[in-house]
This record gives sequence, structure tokens and C-alpha cells, in this order.
Amino acid sequence: MTTYDQSEPPVSHVHNGFEVYPMPMFAAMETPDVDALAQWYQDALGFGIMFKMPGPGGQPTLVHLRRRKYQDVLIRPAQPGSAIPEVGSGWSLCLQAGEDVDQLVARAAALPVIGKTRIEPPTDTPWNTRQVRILDPDGRLLVFSQPRFVPELTKRWREAFEADRAPGS
Repeated sequence: MTTYDQSEPPVSHVHNGFEVYPMPMFAAMETPDVDALAQWYQDALGFGIMFKMPGPGGQPTLVHLRRRKYQDVLIRPAQPGSAIPEVGSGWSLCLQAGEDVDQLVARAAALPVIGKTRIEPPTDTPWNTRQVRILDPDGRLLVFSQPRFVPELTKRWREAFEADRAPGS
């Protein structure tokens, strides 16, 4: 019998350079042009194609993209009559950048603007991160953050957590 760390999904094998494991969470998106959106995620944000499921007429039925472990995006064709989220609709995907957000912005900004793409300047947050907000070509909000360790903020957060601790814990 094989044992594995119960806190992590078991890896069954590697495909296209990516570990295959039961995904604990992923974003599923519909779009009118699967190939174009998948290409933008690769070029602008550094995602890679893990798997592409062929469909009728050569158009993909599903593209599985991964940027880092547990950063999976599934893109599939929009069904007739389905609406793509409007900009500002409240839908967002938040991911740890895993790199300097300024470098991520530079890579994304080097591409031509297509669709509803928008890149906001990186900002430092009061919760000790540096983050950037990017709209994909369909208008979905993506937030990439990187840790930022400011001793004063860290101290204030530690004090806030202590004050919020449940009795007896």
C-alpha cells in the first residue's frame, strides 16, 4: 500500500511537464474564442498548456492551463446564449504571483491590448502584500499578489490576530 501526505493531493503522474493530481480548486471560464484566450494567458501571465481536449471542427472543447501548483484555469467554449461576465461584475480570481509583480506587469504590458484587457499599476496593501490587478481580454479580474514583509505591519497584524483569538485557543 502506498502512503502519501494527506495534506496534499496524491500525484498520479506528470503530463506535459505538470504534475497530475486531483485539483483542490480551479477556475472554469467560458469564452467565445478558447484558443485566443488560452494564448493570452500563456503570453501575458506565464500559464502553460497542461492539456488540450480536441473538439468538433478542430476547435478545442477544453484547454487546461496551469501557472504554478494549484493555479489551474479551465477554458471552454461559451455555450450559445451564455453571457461573458461584464467588467466589474464582482468575479475575480486571486493568485499568488510567485514572482515580482512588477515583472509580471512588464510581461503583460509588452503585449498588444486586446478586448477588455487592462493592467493597473502594482500597489502595496495594508495586509502586507504587493499586488496587481489585471483584466483578461474577456474582462475577468485577476489579482496577483506577492508577500511583502514590513515589520510594522507584521507587528500590527500579529496584535490583531492575538486580539481576535477565540478564548482557550
